Amino acid sequence: MRAEEGQAIGAPPIYPGFPTAEHLGVVPPLTKSSEDWLSKVTPESETKLEEGLDEALKEYFLFGTIWHGKNLGDGRTNTHRAQEMALSGSEFNAITAENCMKPSALQPHQGVFNFAPADEFVQTSSQMGHTIIGHTLVWKNDAPAWFFQNDDGTPAPREIVIERMVQHIATVVGRYRGKIKFWDVVNEAVDLLPNAQGKLEACLKPSPWLEAIGPEYIELAYRAAHEADPEAKLLYNDYNLYEEKKADFVIAMVKDLRNRGVPVHGIGYQGHMFLDFPKIEQVEYLLKSCRSENIPLSVTELDLSVLPNAWKHRGASVEDSFTLAEKFNPYPETVPEAVLMEQAQRYREMFELFIKYHTTIERVSFWGVWDGNSWRNYKPMEGRRDYPLLFDRQFKKKPAYEEISKLLSLPPEKKNKREPSLTSRS
Repeated sequence: MRAEEGQAIGAPPIYPGFPTAEHLGVVPPLTKSSEDWLSKVTPESETKLEEGLDEALKEYFLFGTIWHGKNLGDGRTNTHRAQEMALSGSEFNAITAENCMKPSALQPHQGVFNFAPADEFVQTSSQMGHTIIGHTLVWKNDAPAWFFQNDDGTPAPREIVIERMVQHIATVVGRYRGKIKFWDVVNEAVDLLPNAQGKLEACLKPSPWLEAIGPEYIELAYRAAHEADPEAKLLYNDYNLYEEKKADFVIAMVKDLRNRGVPVHGIGYQGHMFLDFPKIEQVEYLLKSCRSENIPLSVTELDLSVLPNAWKHRGASVEDSFTLAEKFNPYPETVPEAVLMEQAQRYREMFELFIKYHTTIERVSFWGVWDGNSWRNYKPMEGRRDYPLLFDRQFKKKPAYEEISKLLSLPPEKKNKREPSLTSRS
């Protein structure tokens, strides 16, 4: 029974066989289009401008950020690429594609690929020495309709949808084989929904993929990605994993897949946070659970908003309502120092936790380089001014950066003084 029929899936199903991508051909090699641009940003002889947080954290985990590229998620032109790349080179050693590798960006129409932005991302990031993360292959919110429809708009047969998904994955992952270390293969496939008694239960989220293929689409996606690049680490990525029911379900799903030989190499916890939520204890539950099940975890999209949570007003704009602006956009010009200090302490506590579980955490990546280009400024509500990252709108280090630096300057026994008593990973 599928999730849209009201079933809360307590134990993931055993999936049937799946088609392979052996019949797919080789795609053209990477282009060289980004070389001239890169030379203007980073001297050819050096990839790091100064020692940054990535150096201080390298004994614990990779430290990453994202690549915006030429255009931001709200359609604006990115006019600060040089400054972003300078910070990316000096402070981070891993980088994730924000938008240029999503299905609608790479293959908006069947068989019509737009590889130029992704090629630039991979080539530039490789030359800068970054570990590269591809994001994302299968996601409900970015699934062009052609995957699921016949030419006349009617639903395509299950076998055709499977073939299209597998071919897309094989083409994209195969193109960057050996260049991308991690892939977010399936993104946000689990949700908490009310059951027949009105209680929230974790289940597979209704989606075009689930409707067209069934729950097997998850296994199919990982098999196809692994076949295209056997050396890449394949992650399942999701939000709100501080919710125990959702964390338990995702861990059980991944454990089941791994036990059956499906190549899922870790879990990605997005980590979009607020000043007072989630609680440290909630995040630690996830980390401790992954550690006990020997499942590597990456914090994939970290940021920490200083604004009120506005998700119930998703799609609204503060420009349309004075009441909304007053409540949900309290710092339209500048943010008080006291708020930045509160954010700094919160970040410090989170990094203490991450260091405590560094044997489980492979990577911590921020979802942005600096405040001015953060998605938090236009999502979930347009027209706000947020301050969620480590660098401000003048590209200067914020108190949060300094607090993390202070933490890392402590002797090892004080950085992770609350080392858990669980047995170490084998």
